[in-house]
Amino acid sequence: MSKLRLLSLAFLAIPFLFASCAARASLPPAGGDRGQSALYGTTEVFSRSLARFPQWQDAMARADADRASGRTCAANSVQGCLPAGFADLVARVRDLPDMAKLDAVNRAINAHPYVPTQQNWHRSMYWETPAEFFAKGGQCQDYAIVKYLALKAAGMGDDQLRMLVLHDTALGLDHAVLVATVNGTAYLLDNLNAKVVPASAVGHYRPYYAINQSGYWVLFGGRSMLASGYGR
Repeated sequence: MSKLRLLSLAFLAIPFLFASCAARASLPPAGGDRGQSALYGTTEVFSRSLARFPQWQDAMARADADRASGRTCAANSVQGCLPAGFADLVARVRDLPDMAKLDAVNRAINAHPYVPTQQNWHRSMYWETPAEFFAKGGQCQDYAIVKYLALKAAGMGDDQLRMLVLHDTALGLDHAVLVATVNGTAYLLDNLNAKVVPASAVGHYRPYYAINQSGYWVLFGGRSMLASGYGR
């Protein structure tokens, strides 16, 4: 079966936009990546087209516009500005080694309150920019997005960073985390964990897909949520 056909079939099973998630109650290999590893024994199929992910595209476009404004957010501002706390965090970690960057960003962003999308935005689906997150808090994908953008601003690239959408079998909920690859090891930056840990150390996560500004990866087989029979 072709990769295109495999990808089309896989999409039937993917929850692209989720309304709730766990709360604490790259470039493809051909592009010369720095060791981004397959997760949980999965096979990955990459696509550069992000048309299927309007929430992601919208959040990235709004974040780009906020950054381009050159304005620092006033209290509770959520548009057309960049939070002072975000800019300060990026400046503080920019010259650190990668693992120290991951630890500092994970701890700083996890200190913000978990607030469900419905409570913040009175809708089931909305993915936040740093300005929105710093002003209002957010839920799991919002933590992952802000960590992704902070680490990119601090010098890490899409060959190292991806948001991973997965199923938490311990809680029975869909969830999102940031995955960062350093020296060939994939680490999780998770709003449920103050520590940055290797993905291999978290056995109750089963991935659906990963995404960054370069494209997305469908993950199937291994411990993914997609049947290992795809492509056979």
